[in-house]
Amino acid sequence: MKNISSRTKKIVLTTAFSMLAVSIPFHTAYAAPAGVTEPAVSTGITILPLDQHPVPDVLKTQAKLELTQMKDKGYVDATEDTVSYLDKAKEDKDKRLKPIAEVAPKLKVNPANVESSPLGQAVLLGATASGGYTDEGWTGLNRIFVVPKLGLVGLDEVDYVASQGGMAFIKEAINQDVNGFPAILSVKQSRSNKGLTELTWATDRKIYTLSINRALKNQKSIDEFLAIARSIF
Repeated sequence: MKNISSRTKKIVLTTAFSMLAVSIPFHTAYAAPAGVTEPAVSTGITILPLDQHPVPDVLKTQAKLELTQMKDKGYVDATEDTVSYLDKAKEDKDKRLKPIAEVAPKLKVNPANVESSPLGQAVLLGATASGGYTDEGWTGLNRIFVVPKLGLVGLDEVDYVASQGGMAFIKEAINQDVNGFPAILSVKQSRSNKGLTELTWATDRKIYTLSINRALKNQKSIDEFLAIARSIF
């Protein structure tokens, strides 16, 4: 029988609720405010209007603000830390990232095939195991690439079936699709004008987040970004 560690349960909360407030990084576990009971985690993929999501009002308020900002400005106001995690991973790659050959034997997840995408021709800076830990290995994989003419691109994938979790999408936040699956494109920008663009989507098995260390605001660059996601299988 599979054993899911407490770390997995924490990651399940992350994957289930990270997109309820667009500025909450995918890699940061949801933490309930003091005195608030953490919501139950549903399995599989659900799409609900924001008002129907079983999360604290503080998250709903934040999500409403960010949905408004995306609509009115094309980006969400974000902190420097929020938009800098790809750059920091590159700066500290010897500490944060490992060669894929070292990470692969520790995985339960089957890594997505990127050979037909621009990532297949890019330089892979390194990888880390993510998701949750089971007796068969980790259920997720994070890879960071240097893509010519684009910059730093991260691909995080979590097998939510193996993690016994799922994701709840905000219906109002869905603004793209990836090969027929609902997706949320989030553009973030800090006061110093540093940016981060993230695209999160879910298939019948995995949750993916594709990220780039730029705030993509024109349709051509957004279309190029979407094309990368649609070429990942």
